[in-house]
Amino acid sequence: MNAGVFSVARSALLVHQTALQTISQNIANAETPGYSRQEAQLAANTPVNFTYGAVGTGVSVTNIIRKRDILLDDSFRSAAGLDGDAGMRRDLLSQLEAVFGEPNDAGMANALDQFWNSWSDLSAQPGSLAARAVVQQRGRQLSQMFNDFDTQLTTLRTSSLERLGNAVGNINSLANQVAELNVRIIASESNGNMANDLRDMRDLKLDELSRVAGTRVINQANGSVTVQIGNSVLVEGDTATPLSVNFETITPTPTFPVTDVPVRIRLGTNPDRLAPLSGELGAMVDFLNTEIPASRTRLDAMAEQLVTAVNNVHSTGYVFPAGTVPGSAAGNFFQPATAAVPVRASNLRLHADILADPRNISASGSVNGPSDNSIAQGLASLRISPNTVTYTGPTGATETGSFSTFFRGLVTRVGIQAQSATDQAGVTSTLMEQAERRRQSVSGVSTDEELVNMLRVQQSYQAATKLIKAAEEMLDTLLNLV
Repeated sequence: MNAGVFSVARSALLVHQTALQTISQNIANAETPGYSRQEAQLAANTPVNFTYGAVGTGVSVTNIIRKRDILLDDSFRSAAGLDGDAGMRRDLLSQLEAVFGEPNDAGMANALDQFWNSWSDLSAQPGSLAARAVVQQRGRQLSQMFNDFDTQLTTLRTSSLERLGNAVGNINSLANQVAELNVRIIASESNGNMANDLRDMRDLKLDELSRVAGTRVINQANGSVTVQIGNSVLVEGDTATPLSVNFETITPTPTFPVTDVPVRIRLGTNPDRLAPLSGELGAMVDFLNTEIPASRTRLDAMAEQLVTAVNNVHSTGYVFPAGTVPGSAAGNFFQPATAAVPVRASNLRLHADILADPRNISASGSVNGPSDNSIAQGLASLRISPNTVTYTGPTGATETGSFSTFFRGLVTRVGIQAQSATDQAGVTSTLMEQAERRRQSVSGVSTDEELVNMLRVQQSYQAATKLIKAAEEMLDTLLNLV
């Protein structure tokens, strides 16, 4: 009987020592990212049957489980994907908004005003070479502004492409790590125990994947997970299929180079575009394929129609470079488009004759009237001419306005989108934090709660030691009777 008491007490000591070690592990990792609270599950040992009934044989640890809720994990990862998309969209649109930098005394709106003002000044002094030099300078400044905007958009596209490539590389690396952990977890859990630390490592990778790529996770019965991206499988068992960044093939082949060639994400050897995309990956692809081209094409339309409008008026005038009458026909103010080289924001520039000599700038609409100012007035009036810029977007919607109002509309559109993305990022960040708090309420470590558990286990351990002492006293009494 005493041997049975010793055995029961011994099992209690060992089990509560294990429980105390588990609690110590929780306290030690209270601030470890991704750590899930663990708990020792206890169960009574199989009793021994006697004629007078079953007698217990002690206690044992059946498993060390980690406190985790799959539904809360799914909720957090869904929120993380939305937050990754909104946060990345906010960052990229803020950079796009900074390209235009309006309102700004050195911005496009001011450059347009100064350009039209220079024509107004020339109309007041149609014979002034100094006024023509100012027109030349303002025209060159305006052209350079268009060129700079296009260069900045190209720089932003290049950096965004690099960022996208890094993100895809990160996704592939995370996917490979998840596949490797799948293998290790299956092997480790083949004896029926849970590989808690490996599962925590894998969940950290899955959390990061959900934010970057908006992935979904399906738990399998063998302990592995299947990771879906878009409508395809990124990770299954021990296999991870890599993503790659590719450029779309434009058909028919354009007659001139296209700057904003659309990008697409491919999965493995599948030639089709991976869709739908979400998370940071989706925001970057949408920015490259939609937002940058939308701003660039509007700038191009504005540049093209500025050249057309100014040249149409200027070429009907006359110049008197030698001061003789009659004058000679004025040419184009800006370099016109050709069949092979259309006017774009990137190549807008003054005509070579205008750059060479400001006396080739026309103010007069009369061949015999060097003091006439009708051309200068006509060009100055383009400032307020309605519907001088017309742009038709990919959806078929048409935007029109004067040069100033059209540019303000372009900047306003980007600003509204940037502000909307900022607001959305604030909402999704809050939702993600709430989802994380709900998840931490189950899997997070509360040191106060662990200290309470420690005291409870300690009391059980002390009780077991007292049981051994009591058994020793009983044994001594029996020996003394012999």
